[in-house]
Amino acid sequence: MQKGIRPYWMLLPVMAFSALIVCVSAGKNVEYEKSASVARQAVRKTEEPGFVLRESEGHLALFREGAERPYQILDTEVWLLPEADRQALAEGIVVKDEAALRQLLEDMDAAADGN
Repeated sequence: MQKGIRPYWMLLPVMAFSALIVCVSAGKNVEYEKSASVARQAVRKTEEPGFVLRESEGHLALFREGAERPYQILDTEVWLLPEADRQALAEGIVVKDEAALRQLLEDMDAAADGN
């Protein structure tokens, strides 16, 4: 009877070692997925295009950075803006994020209403 029990006892350490390898591998995979997710988010943030505010058809126009055609033409007429703003628009005002864009548009609207 001793001979029949012996093979099962030998399999127990092998199975425990295999389970340990599976657990460690699963943990490494979760760690890798977390770091990959963080890296993807960072890449996404750096790939977000900025905006350029310029004149188009006498109005303020919003362009995506590097684009030739306007993304959106706004209601604000350029002739209502001060000369310095019109010159800046002729060159194109680069804005990197939406918060800065909102602030710039509010400033431009206020300047146009002031004239």
